[in-house]
Order: sequence, then C-alpha cells, then structure tokens
Amino acid sequence: MKNKINIKVFADIICPWCFIGCNHLNVSLKTRKFYKYEIDWQPFYLNPTMPTNGIDRKKYLKNKFGNQVNLIESQILSAANNHNIIINLKKIKTTPNTRKIHSAISLIKKHNLNKSYDLAFKIMSDYFVNGIDIRSEDYLIQLISKFDEQADLNSFKKINYGEYIEPFLNFDFVNGVPVFIFNDKWTLNGAQSPKVLETIIDIASKD
Repeated sequence: MKNKINIKVFADIICPWCFIGCNHLNVSLKTRKFYKYEIDWQPFYLNPTMPTNGIDRKKYLKNKFGNQVNLIESQILSAANNHNIIINLKKIKTTPNTRKIHSAISLIKKHNLNKSYDLAFKIMSDYFVNGIDIRSEDYLIQLISKFDEQADLNSFKKINYGEYIEPFLNFDFVNGVPVFIFNDKWTLNGAQSPKVLETIIDIASKD
C-alpha cells in the first residue's frame, strides 16, 4: 500500500447509530494501526428543518417516533452495551440543530482532515456520554481552539454557519447514516461491527 486509506464518514452528530458506528471504526483503526489513514468527516443533516435553538429531546422523540420511543432507545442501548460503549440518553435534554456544529468541524477540516474527525467524535462523546449542551458557541470555540490553535476564532464567530458545509448537504446516494466509504470504492451502511470494518480496511489496504 503506497497511499493512506481514505475513509469518508457520512454522519450526524446527534445520531446514536453514528456514535456507535464511529466507536466501532475507532476500534478497527486501533487493531489495524499499522495502516495509515485519512478520515474525512462528511456532514449529514437528519433534521434539516430543526429550529435554530433545537428542541426538547422528549418532545422531539415523541414527535418523530410516537409510541415506539422506548423500543428504539432499548435497541440503541442494547447495541451499545454489546460493545461496551457508554451512552447516557437520560442525560440529554435537548436535540440541537447541528448546522453550527458541522460548521465548526468543517472549519478544522480546512487544515486537517483527521483532526476534524477527532473533533466530531469528541462532540458526539460529550453529547451521548455526558449530555453536554453542544449548541453553545462558547463550547464550540473552546474545542476549536483545542484542536486547531491557528483557527481564526473571531472569523468563526461572525460566519454564516452554513458557509463551510452548504456544498456537502445533498448526497443523493446517502439515505441514512452512518455510511462509511473506503477509497471511494467500498461502502458500508449502518453501525457495522469492528470485524466487518476490519475486513474492508484490509481489502482497501491492497488498493
């Protein structure tokens, strides 16, 4: 293998299956740490009509899933527990609009692909494990500073939050997330197990 393995990750920050899938990807990257990677975070909006300030999580879930909320949450927690992934759904109070969050990630992406993925995973972890209010601009600015010391924070405060991501919002081939694409050839849909991901990584390494 002469080049790095490119992995495009199509996901939304507030998607629990994306968080589980990215946890599985991280496990696979550790078991295949002898390869080199480019992890390319691609923003996907599960809720493009979400109000700017988000919505109360209980209200959001009831509106979207009706009487299936308990079943869906039990499926999420079961999948997480099976792989020792911590998710604390009860700590989450608000389902946020993720446009501002994706813009922060894309700002980092301009300088470093892998760091932008690391930032995305950090935000997902804060949300699903600790129930942190990830809508906060102060929170995002603090993270941007941590992940990219050269980032123009004053500029970030003033930007149109769709500026960095509008060109990437419409993926005709993505109907649900997460989606992982390896070297623009091999696609995996959903939160696949680390073993499945490792198999595709090994195949991509021969490209």
